[in-house]
Amino acid sequence: MEVISSAPLAPRSLAPTAALGFVATLAIVFGALLGGSAYETRLPGAWFFGMPGGTLGSMSSGSVHPPIYAIAAVYGGMLLLVRVWLGLLRQLSGRGVPVKRVVVVVVIWALPLLLAPPLFSRDVYSYAGQGEMVSHDINPYVYGTGVLGSTPFSTMPDSIWTNTPSPYGPTFLSIDGQLAKASGHKILPDILLLRLLEVAGLALIVGATPSLARRLGRDPAQAVLLGAGCPLVLCALVGGAHNEALMLGLLLAGLAVAQRWGTVPGVILCAAAAGVKSPAALGVVFLGWLWAGHGASFWRRAVHTLGAGLIALLTLELISAASGTGWGWLRTTTAADKSFTAVTPVNAVTKGVTRLAGVVDIHFSELGARTIFSAIGLLCAAAIGIWLLFKSNEATMLRNLGLTLLLVAVLGPILWNWYVTWGVIVLAPALSGTLRRLVIAISTVEAFIGISSVRNLVVAIAQAGILPDLILVAVIFALAIVPLGQFSRIRPSLHRVRPSTPPPVLGLHA
Repeated sequence: MEVISSAPLAPRSLAPTAALGFVATLAIVFGALLGGSAYETRLPGAWFFGMPGGTLGSMSSGSVHPPIYAIAAVYGGMLLLVRVWLGLLRQLSGRGVPVKRVVVVVVIWALPLLLAPPLFSRDVYSYAGQGEMVSHDINPYVYGTGVLGSTPFSTMPDSIWTNTPSPYGPTFLSIDGQLAKASGHKILPDILLLRLLEVAGLALIVGATPSLARRLGRDPAQAVLLGAGCPLVLCALVGGAHNEALMLGLLLAGLAVAQRWGTVPGVILCAAAAGVKSPAALGVVFLGWLWAGHGASFWRRAVHTLGAGLIALLTLELISAASGTGWGWLRTTTAADKSFTAVTPVNAVTKGVTRLAGVVDIHFSELGARTIFSAIGLLCAAAIGIWLLFKSNEATMLRNLGLTLLLVAVLGPILWNWYVTWGVIVLAPALSGTLRRLVIAISTVEAFIGISSVRNLVVAIAQAGILPDLILVAVIFALAIVPLGQFSRIRPSLHRVRPSTPPPVLGLHA
């Protein structure tokens, strides 16, 4: 029987929110362009504008220590974006806003980042170099981009990749090679195509998230905003064009397909995601574990998990054969772990222990200690992940998979902020309560940490002088307390509602 209700309340307009977020990301982009190599590469020809010799080139700094006005624009813009994002999450709470309206807002926020040069990382130039290698039938699992000689494809990536093989799987490298050919072997068209590839990955995330959220009785609009609309995701996966977007897009698509059309096609998509980056293989494991059905014995679940693994291996074999890249990625998947960042928990513990040991006159290799603590971290992540797997059912699988991915990222040998998106995006459709607040806090902290080197930031502020530092503090403080009144602008919406029934949680089937 239909009734007339004055609840839920609907937002009058999301236009002010969209405009504020757009201003925030625009400030981030302009601050990065004026901030020099602290935020982007300074090599000529790396983008259409903002580079030496181009538009804004004379105003841009080549120093790793950005000027205070650039720091204020970047961090002030990030602070504003986080506030607008959190405000919109509150605005959506319990109001049943259509997903498409939230998607439009997120697209508006992303526009400046989409048009900007690659920000906060040079990885996309590495992708281009590796794609160029594949397009010339050079094995990227044997050589680094330096094998290409003195070309933009080898000089623009970070020097760590000069002699380092690719850690990426055949799904990504086969597409990467085709994009290199489509670009005419020119660096800038290739970078554009790679960014569009990551946008396609985000589109898959946006497409799969509402379906997964509805199955769990969560608000799909909030789930999209928590995942694809998160400031960390926008800056890392759109601004930085990291291939996590493609990996997570295929992974979420596989999970959604498994719930609607069966485990086998879901496993195939998750395997394709693992062919971008290996952590997505956890999706295959979790789907296989639930494939046996509710109440199945341990051994029945183990057999079904093995079956899912065999399907995944066959899928990856077909992709590897088609791409011609082979299985070399299995031995190079940890190639990037040789980097060192002080904000990686394993590295921070290593530093602390070695310095404390030095105080008491005990000396040992920091590299050796890092290896030990890295192994301990991964073992802890594996142990907790296995426990979460055993505790999984149709209602908790997505949450437990997301938590496992987040643990693998945080406790791994190296933590870049885009690794945190593995857990954030998978968890987004399942978040509620304390876990929701925790994930929001982690993603917000990582959004700020991942902007630039913490050490370079501290040095830049220390060298700026008292007056510029006071101005920076004033700008940040003002942006932190300025009222954002559009979040309270709501109106009752009279509409018909039908008695609701709990959303079904469908089992995974063949």
